[in-house]
Amino acid sequence: MNDRIVRIGGASASLADSAIAFPQLLGDGALDYLVGDYLAEGSMGLLAMLAQANPGGGYAPDFIPVHIGPCLAEIARQGVRVVVNAGGVNPHGCAAELARVAAEQGLSPRIAVVDGDDLMGRLGEFRAAGVRDMFSGAAFPAATVDSMNAYLGAFPIAAALARGARS
Repeated sequence: MNDRIVRIGGASASLADSAIAFPQLLGDGALDYLVGDYLAEGSMGLLAMLAQANPGGGYAPDFIPVHIGPCLAEIARQGVRVVVNAGGVNPHGCAAELARVAAEQGLSPRIAVVDGDDLMGRLGEFRAAGVRDMFSGAAFPAATVDSMNAYLGAFPIAAALARGARS
């Protein structure tokens, strides 16, 4: 049996969650990991529409300036590892912006990006194959599809952490 205690703080559960969780959870100084979930099916559609309006966007718009940005120095000081899915339909853009903001603060966290969930390039293939809804049996939508993403699970996240990702 392993007696190691791992302390995980859950900072968000949706795109519109409160920004006070990050500083509150860091205030105790006893976290190993700070996690946040910003995505759901509705969020992905919204983020896809934001990316269509601004190709540099498509990630949780308040994640960096409101949630994590003001806390980066404290996260680094405490050595907390951050695991969030705030990248939406543009995880590389989110990571680049986070790195830029961190550099402005004199920080250089190891930022990992988990991608491969974007299936929009296979839209025609799924339509041609006659893919149907797994629960209702409904046909694939004939209307415009704004985003189409797969759930990848925890293994890519675990791999990124094993490679030393810190944020």
